[in-house]
Amino acid sequence: VSAITTSPFYSSSCSAVVCPANSNGNHVPSGCSCNAGYAGSVSAITTSPFYSSSCSAVVCPANSNGNHVPSGCSCNAGYAGSVSAITTSPFYSSSCSAVVCPANSNGNHVPSGCSCNAGYAGSVSAVTTRP
Repeated sequence: VSAITTSPFYSSSCSAVVCPANSNGNHVPSGCSCNAGYAGSVSAITTSPFYSSSCSAVVCPANSNGNHVPSGCSCNAGYAGSVSAITTSPFYSSSCSAVVCPANSNGNHVPSGCSCNAGYAGSVSAVTTRP
Protein backbone atom coordinates (compact mmCIF):
# COMPACT_ATOMS: atom_id res chain seq x y z
CA VAL A 1 0.00 0.00 0.00
CA SER A 2 1.42 3.40 -1.02
CA ALA A 3 0.20 6.94 -0.32
CA ILE A 4 -0.67 9.08 -3.34
CA THR A 5 -1.83 12.71 -3.70
CA THR A 6 -5.17 12.04 -5.44
CA SER A 7 -8.34 10.34 -4.24
CA PRO A 8 -8.54 7.71 -2.80
CA PHE A 9 -5.07 8.79 -1.54
CA TYR A 10 -3.53 5.31 -1.64
CA SER A 11 -2.48 2.68 -4.16
CA SER A 12 -2.93 -0.96 -3.17
CA SER A 13 -2.10 -4.34 -4.63
CA CYS A 14 -3.44 -6.35 -1.70
CA SER A 15 -5.22 -9.47 -2.96
CA ALA A 16 -6.49 -12.59 -1.26
CA VAL A 17 -4.19 -15.62 -1.41
CA VAL A 18 -5.75 -18.83 -2.77
CA CYS A 19 -6.05 -21.84 -0.50
CA PRO A 20 -2.89 -23.99 -0.52
CA ALA A 21 -2.45 -27.53 -1.83
CA ASN A 22 -4.50 -30.26 -0.12
CA SER A 23 -7.09 -27.72 1.04
CA ASN A 24 -10.20 -26.08 -0.35
CA GLY A 25 -12.14 -22.85 -0.05
CA ASN A 26 -12.31 -19.53 -1.90
CA HIS A 27 -9.17 -18.01 -0.40
CA VAL A 28 -7.18 -17.83 2.83
CA PRO A 29 -8.93 -14.76 4.36
CA SER A 30 -12.38 -16.38 4.02
CA GLY A 31 -11.09 -19.70 5.37
CA CYS A 32 -9.63 -22.88 3.94
CA SER A 33 -10.29 -26.46 5.09
CA CYS A 34 -8.12 -29.49 4.57
CA ASN A 35 -9.42 -31.81 1.83
CA ALA A 36 -11.08 -35.13 2.68
CA GLY A 37 -8.50 -37.61 3.96
CA TYR A 38 -6.22 -34.85 5.24
CA ALA A 39 -5.84 -33.72 8.87
CA GLY A 40 -4.71 -30.26 9.97
CA SER A 41 -5.63 -26.65 9.41
CA VAL A 42 -4.86 -23.53 7.39
CA SER A 43 -4.30 -20.15 9.07
CA ALA A 44 -3.67 -16.69 7.64
CA ILE A 45 -0.30 -15.10 8.52
CA THR A 46 1.34 -11.79 7.58
CA THR A 47 4.52 -13.15 5.96
CA SER A 48 4.97 -15.00 2.66
CA PRO A 49 3.33 -17.31 1.64
CA PHE A 50 0.66 -15.59 3.81
CA TYR A 51 -0.72 -18.82 5.22
CA SER A 52 0.39 -21.60 7.53
CA SER A 53 -0.86 -25.04 6.52
CA SER A 54 -0.57 -28.32 8.37
CA CYS A 55 -2.84 -30.35 6.04
CA SER A 56 -1.27 -33.81 5.84
CA ALA A 57 -2.50 -37.10 4.45
CA VAL A 58 -3.92 -39.54 7.01
CA VAL A 59 -2.44 -43.06 7.02
CA CYS A 60 -4.66 -45.99 6.10
CA PRO A 61 -6.63 -47.28 9.11
CA ALA A 62 -6.33 -50.65 10.86
CA ASN A 63 -7.15 -53.71 8.76
CA SER A 64 -6.39 -51.87 5.52
CA ASN A 65 -3.37 -51.05 3.39
CA GLY A 66 -2.13 -48.38 0.98
CA ASN A 67 0.03 -45.26 1.10
CA HIS A 68 -2.57 -43.02 2.73
CA VAL A 69 -6.30 -42.30 2.69
CA PRO A 70 -6.33 -39.67 -0.12
CA SER A 71 -4.54 -42.02 -2.54
CA GLY A 72 -6.78 -44.94 -1.55
CA CYS A 73 -6.79 -47.76 0.96
CA SER A 74 -7.94 -51.37 0.48
CA CYS A 75 -9.09 -53.80 3.11
CA ASN A 76 -6.45 -56.40 4.01
CA ALA A 77 -6.77 -60.01 2.89
CA GLY A 78 -9.50 -61.73 4.91
CA TYR A 79 -11.37 -58.46 5.48
CA ALA A 80 -14.33 -57.07 3.55
CA GLY A 81 -15.50 -53.47 3.22
CA SER A 82 -14.07 -50.17 2.07
CA VAL A 83 -12.26 -47.04 3.20
CA SER A 84 -13.46 -43.57 2.17
CA ALA A 85 -11.93 -40.16 2.76
CA ILE A 86 -14.07 -37.71 4.79
CA THR A 87 -13.54 -34.17 6.12
CA THR A 88 -14.16 -34.83 9.83
CA SER A 89 -11.93 -36.64 12.32
CA PRO A 90 -10.57 -39.31 11.92
CA PHE A 91 -10.72 -38.15 8.24
CA TYR A 92 -11.75 -41.57 6.93
CA SER A 93 -14.73 -43.91 7.14
CA SER A 94 -13.80 -47.59 7.25
CA SER A 95 -15.99 -50.65 7.11
CA CYS A 96 -13.14 -53.20 6.85
CA SER A 97 -14.24 -56.12 9.00
CA ALA A 98 -13.05 -59.70 9.35
CA VAL A 99 -14.83 -62.23 7.13
CA VAL A 100 -16.37 -65.14 9.04
CA CYS A 101 -15.14 -68.63 8.29
CA PRO A 102 -17.01 -70.12 5.30
CA ALA A 103 -19.41 -73.07 5.32
CA ASN A 104 -17.90 -76.45 6.17
CA SER A 105 -15.07 -74.85 8.15
CA ASN A 106 -14.54 -73.69 11.71
CA GLY A 107 -12.80 -70.85 13.50
CA ASN A 108 -13.66 -67.26 14.48
CA HIS A 109 -12.87 -65.53 11.19
CA VAL A 110 -10.58 -65.80 8.17
CA PRO A 111 -7.77 -63.51 9.45
CA SER A 112 -7.37 -65.59 12.62
CA GLY A 113 -7.53 -68.85 10.66
CA CYS A 114 -10.17 -71.34 9.60
CA SER A 115 -9.90 -75.13 9.35
CA CYS A 116 -11.99 -77.51 7.33
CA ASN A 117 -14.55 -79.44 9.37
CA ALA A 118 -14.12 -83.16 9.96
CA GLY A 119 -14.83 -85.07 6.76
CA TYR A 120 -13.81 -82.11 4.54
CA ALA A 121 -10.46 -81.69 2.81
CA GLY A 122 -8.77 -78.48 1.73
CA SER A 123 -7.87 -75.15 3.25
CA VAL A 124 -9.14 -71.64 3.75
CA SER A 125 -6.87 -68.77 2.69
CA ALA A 126 -7.34 -65.04 3.09
CA VAL A 127 -7.52 -63.18 -0.26
CA THR A 128 -8.28 -59.60 -1.26
CA THR A 129 -10.98 -60.42 -3.85
CA ARG A 130 -14.30 -62.17 -3.58
CA PRO A 131 -14.09 -65.95 -4.26
